Amino acid sequence: MSTDNALLEFEGGQNAFPMTALTDSGDAQLFESGEELWSQAAGFAPVVRPDGVITGADCTPASGNDAVAVAAFTAFVSGQELAVAAEASVAVTRASTSTHMINSIVCDSAGDVTAVAGTEGSSFVETRGAAGGPPLIPVGSIELGQVRLSSDTAGPVTEGEIFQLVNRHQESAVFPIPTIDSINGAVQFSSALPKIHTGDIPKGVFASFATPEFIEAFDAYDFVPSEVGYSSSSKQTYTRVKNTRSQSLNNASFSVDLTDGISDTIASVQGQNLYFRFYPDKTRPQHFIEQGVLSIARTYPAGGDIVAACTINVDEKGKEVAL
Repeated sequence: MSTDNALLEFEGGQNAFPMTALTDSGDAQLFESGEELWSQAAGFAPVVRPDGVITGADCTPASGNDAVAVAAFTAFVSGQELAVAAEASVAVTRASTSTHMINSIVCDSAGDVTAVAGTEGSSFVETRGAAGGPPLIPVGSIELGQVRLSSDTAGPVTEGEIFQLVNRHQESAVFPIPTIDSINGAVQFSSALPKIHTGDIPKGVFASFATPEFIEAFDAYDFVPSEVGYSSSSKQTYTRVKNTRSQSLNNASFSVDLTDGISDTIASVQGQNLYFRFYPDKTRPQHFIEQGVLSIARTYPAGGDIVAACTINVDEKGKEVAL
């Protein structure tokens, strides 16, 4: 196949998206935006905000009966960062006809801290919404902690009745750990998010990002994609020869003829972390996607074309799209 009809494009601009709710792919672990290729260009890198506590929110017994105090805290709720003042007394509910009741201390998107009572039972269970279990958390709110009361008699809440284990009794903005998949426009968590909200759904995950606008790298040629290479070395012992294998990743590269090497667009974006897209045949959908920091080496030969040898310094192997 000839590359006479090839096309190389690079990220020449960005289309910004404001803080947007990501969609659970179904496993409560992978959350997608519906937009591929999140830009890493300066000023446009994605910002991910999973709902949950960032700092603070310690719950302690309050003075008087059936109440807890909540320390000041910061949190992400519905994509917004909240700074919430301390609450001296948040009332909790005890069982009326049975003995055991779990209250969840929650914060909504307005920064209001309240207690949501579960269903009373004769013992504690871990099933959300069940008798004696913690309640389902309203969508758009986060759980700060739980108060587990085993008596229907009014009285002060004790330290032993307050629970704030992260990812079990409290939703954290930093755990499970989110990893950004920029090429696929998604966020992958280190473990599944608990489905503790009304409707048996996980907490909200939000992100702001930008997608690249591609322009042609005019007079480009000799594109080389990033590739994983393999090598081996051997060691001789008294009884045998052993081989050790290793892998390495080379950068992508290409060359381009320039006008003056100064006013050319490709020269103006050197040092930036950009996307590049190469079509071996621009009439067909198959293409390579590379992302990395562009470096160039310009050459001004006497009586010849001004040439830039361009290197895409990648973090990982590029994506091959075969539609």
